[in-house]
Amino acid sequence: MAKQSTQTLTLLNQLAADEVEAAMQALAKAMQQLEQAQQQQAMLAQYQQEYEQQWQQVLQNGLKADLYRNFQGFFSQLELAVSTQNAQIEQCQAIVQQQRLHLQEKQRKQKSYEVLITRAETMQAKAENKRDQKMMDEFASRARRARW
Repeated sequence: MAKQSTQTLTLLNQLAADEVEAAMQALAKAMQQLEQAQQQQAMLAQYQQEYEQQWQQVLQNGLKADLYRNFQGFFSQLELAVSTQNAQIEQCQAIVQQQRLHLQEKQRKQKSYEVLITRAETMQAKAENKRDQKMMDEFASRARRARW
C-alpha cells in the first residue's frame, strides 16, 4: 500500500512538474511580449523626438497654416500612439506579474509533492527496517531455542 501511495505521489509530482514547465513557458512568452512592447515604445519615443526637432526647424523658417495643421494633426496622432503603447506596456507588465505568481503557485505545489514523497519514502524505509529487525529478532530467538 505504501509503495502504491509513493507511486501515486510520484505521478502527481510529475504532473505538477509539467504544470511548472507550462507556467514557465507562459511567463517567458509574457516577458517576450513585454520586451517587444517596450521596444516599440522606445521607437515611438525616438520618432516623436525626431519629429519635434523637425517641427522646431520648420517653425524657425516659418510655415503656412495648412502645413501647421498637418504637423499638429500628425503630432497629436503620434502622442496618442505613445500613450496607447504605454498602456500596452502596463498591461504586459500586469500579465508578467500574474504569470510569475502562477509559476510560484505551481512550484509550491510541486515542492509539496516532493516533500510528501520524501516523507512517504522515509516512512516506508522505517517500516522496512522495523520488519527486518523483527525478522532478525525472530531468527535470533529461534536460534537460541534450537541451541537449548
